[in-house]
Amino acid sequence: DKIMATFTHDFATQWELEAHMKKDLDSFMAIKDKLIEAGLTHSKHGVLAGQQGKFRHMGIMFFDSVEAFNACIEIIRNADWDAEIAKVNRFENYVIDVEVNA
Repeated sequence: DKIMATFTHDFATQWELEAHMKKDLDSFMAIKDKLIEAGLTHSKHGVLAGQQGKFRHMGIMFFDSVEAFNACIEIIRNADWDAEIAKVNRFENYVIDVEVNA
């Protein structure tokens, strides 16, 4: 993997987080095959744990080239997500320079 992108969403309530998680999974599954064809190598997601009053979901996607990243981001931008659920979004991408296996 050469590129990693993170999609972080913060919510005011647990209800909003749970509603987002259901819609997010449904939306991701609807475009998953297109993303794989475009060069997504793997993805992960999780929720922030152990932080009282904080409700955060993060998705992480990995790509083997800048071209694959760009193609997948275009698919992601055109997908039906959860605009109706109030949240704070943060998107970051990284070039992976070293992979450490413990």
